[in-house]
Amino acid sequence: MLHILWLILKFILILLGIVLGLLLLAILLILFCPVRYRASGTKEQDDWKKIRGEGQISWLFHGVVLRVVWAEGNLQTSFRLFGIPVDKILNRRKKNKEHSLDSSESEEDQREVIEPEKIPESPVNAKSEKMISSPVDSQPQDAPEKSQQKTDSDIKEKKISPVRKLLSGIQSKRKRIWDRIHHIRAALCRVGAQVTWWRDFLEHPRVQAGISLVWTHAKFLIRHVLPTKMDGEITFSTEDPSITGAILAVLGMTIPFHKNCVRVRPLFSGENYCQGNVRIKGRIYGIVFVRAAVSIYFNKNIKYVIRRWKTRRA
Repeated sequence: MLHILWLILKFILILLGIVLGLLLLAILLILFCPVRYRASGTKEQDDWKKIRGEGQISWLFHGVVLRVVWAEGNLQTSFRLFGIPVDKILNRRKKNKEHSLDSSESEEDQREVIEPEKIPESPVNAKSEKMISSPVDSQPQDAPEKSQQKTDSDIKEKKISPVRKLLSGIQSKRKRIWDRIHHIRAALCRVGAQVTWWRDFLEHPRVQAGISLVWTHAKFLIRHVLPTKMDGEITFSTEDPSITGAILAVLGMTIPFHKNCVRVRPLFSGENYCQGNVRIKGRIYGIVFVRAAVSIYFNKNIKYVIRRWKTRRA
């Protein structure tokens, strides 16, 4: 009996070890196996509709691949899992299912037999009832006081003078104006209190230290996500040479990002022209984001900022 219990416990422990090992392996792959991406764009003709673009995201040593292609105004996507075209299999199953449903519906339509409708016979009641109504004419007698009927409200309205109406209108308008002024003052006081709170909140040293920490990690993450390799060549010109120069100045501001790997060649030919190609590659590690999130979350200044934001203490 003890031997059997030991075997069951051993089997359970082995299963738990396998599950924990697979979980640990998945965590390590997510953290240290990079997500790689690459993209390219080409324009070889004057028509902007002839632009061709291609992008690909892969993970787990190209075991998981998502590919997107834009060509001649059409977008095509493909997803492969360890070489298996998952999207094609799903589309094929969907088409087979729709085909089977259409065939079954056509067979049911062929088997249907249209039968004439039967009109049920309903008995006719020959009896009729006569309704005798005797209208009662009740005419109220004319009272002699009807010609002299006047309500108190009409009399009061006639007695009110135009000056009194004007004064009551002025008083009501003045009351509405004062109410509006009080509402505006209350709103301005609330806005002033909020501005004061935000000023004190942002000027606090611990808040500034927390903002500086977040900005430092944000810049590092942006540099990490940006492409590690970029090359290409762009040739362009416009009808107005001044516009060509302005575009060249704007493109010159992007040199710190691609480090002059994309060669830009302007042509002052006086016509609209643009051709070229650009290719980029990059990778993203999950451990970088986890490290930044952990360092931000456990920082004392960040905790102070979160606590003060929740309590809203000035």
